[in-house]
Amino acid sequence: MKLVIRCVAFLAIVSSAAFAGDFIDTRVAFAVANSNVFVKPGETSPSEPGTGFGAARQNTQFYDNFNTRFTGFETLSNISLYKKSPSFFEGFEAEAALNVGVLTNPSGAISLFDNASFVKLNYRPAGWGSKEEIALTGFPVSADRFRLGYAWKTSWGGDSAFTYNQGGGLSSTGRPVAVPGAKLQITRERWYAFVGAKTGLLLNGLLNVQERQYGVLFGGGVDLLPNLRVEANGGYFTRGVIPSLAYLGVRAPVNALGGSVQVSLFSDTILPSLDLRLYKNDPDVATKFFTPERYPGGLSYQLTLEGSYLGQTLANPERFAATRMQPAGAIALQARFKYDFWRFYGIGLMRTLSFIQFDVPGVIPYTDFSDGETVTPELWFAIGGDRFLPEQHLTLGLIVGLQSTASRTSPDLGGGGNNPPPGLLGTRTQVFRNVNDPSTLPVGDSPVPIFSVKGTFKLDISDYFAALGEVFYNYDNNRVTFRDSIDFISQPVFQQPNQLGFNLVMQARF
Repeated sequence: MKLVIRCVAFLAIVSSAAFAGDFIDTRVAFAVANSNVFVKPGETSPSEPGTGFGAARQNTQFYDNFNTRFTGFETLSNISLYKKSPSFFEGFEAEAALNVGVLTNPSGAISLFDNASFVKLNYRPAGWGSKEEIALTGFPVSADRFRLGYAWKTSWGGDSAFTYNQGGGLSSTGRPVAVPGAKLQITRERWYAFVGAKTGLLLNGLLNVQERQYGVLFGGGVDLLPNLRVEANGGYFTRGVIPSLAYLGVRAPVNALGGSVQVSLFSDTILPSLDLRLYKNDPDVATKFFTPERYPGGLSYQLTLEGSYLGQTLANPERFAATRMQPAGAIALQARFKYDFWRFYGIGLMRTLSFIQFDVPGVIPYTDFSDGETVTPELWFAIGGDRFLPEQHLTLGLIVGLQSTASRTSPDLGGGGNNPPPGLLGTRTQVFRNVNDPSTLPVGDSPVPIFSVKGTFKLDISDYFAALGEVFYNYDNNRVTFRDSIDFISQPVFQQPNQLGFNLVMQARF
């Protein structure tokens, strides 16, 4: 209750001193949804409570939200109190922003969190263009928007790079505790380069106190041609010590490093994910976060190919008090085309299970896979398109996708005592749809591909208000729930594989 009162008081104080335009990236969504009309409450895991108001992540598909952390069903905003001014010194310019994220939770409570507030000092030497500069940016609270990689689902090096073992757990918003940082970047007309650093606090299990950890980030990019860009970045992070070994008096540091590369071919400007850009309410720049899609006619395209290869030291399960490097990798391909009022796109993604669990770190925290395990990566692709009908202000679309989930399969130990129940014999496989989201299949079963198809419509009622609809069908024979056997031992059993759901949303974005 005290938190709610503080939130309301804070918003009242800020809004009284802020202009209406200081509330940017505002999304208000009202949804009627059901993730599976074929089931009743309690028949699935997670349970589908039935048709009602509100939607959650289980109403999204694996190909949704490829370039954002949000589902699209959230009601949220960002308060950006921004200031920019020329310096007393020639060539310099100063700017700063207090960015506060405002997220409405399903319970009705409001969460506030720093959304990459920054102070920034720009220097433009004589003769440089209006968009060229040397900039030093400081993030006093959270540098989470300063990340490595490019697409959101393949990005890394954010706040969670310093893991969840921080002595205080997660913040009140369920996010990793914020990590400050700094970035120095040179931007020229055809190239850019940057170097940066972050510092976090992790619990040292040997001393039972928090210890400062460090991360170094660097990268750059160059336009080889007006429509061909090559970019690369990388980083090195210290991530504390392995807790399980620290309890035994063994100091085993966890260090992570890696790099990412992206090649882009495009006919117009490519912008990074909205979740990776810094918020600034600049009155001199007509920034529109959610402008209606434009159809200038003719052909336009954006093609990007991204790859990342990472590694970190984790406990070696085969040798006591030893560590070894666990590799992790990801590859993402995006192709988007627009022709007159048509849009077509294809997205493909490969992520190793170690990449998905990189920030935990590991499936078993701080421990590498055992030699006898069989580990498979996540693989999926999706293709789709839509058609805009200008007179009706209506967009109709269809998307189809196929996914093979990441998984790990235990070796067949053949144990279980003198008279083991069937559930203790054979191999056991876990499938992972996202970080820390495993499902354990029945003994001896292997994961099978998931098929998904979704039809969409969007009716633009005004330049910021729209009605949206989605009807989706999935065939997923990897979903399980637990039920007691005749021996009163809880065992995983398959849920029925057919899933038919819908989302009907009224949404305002401004």
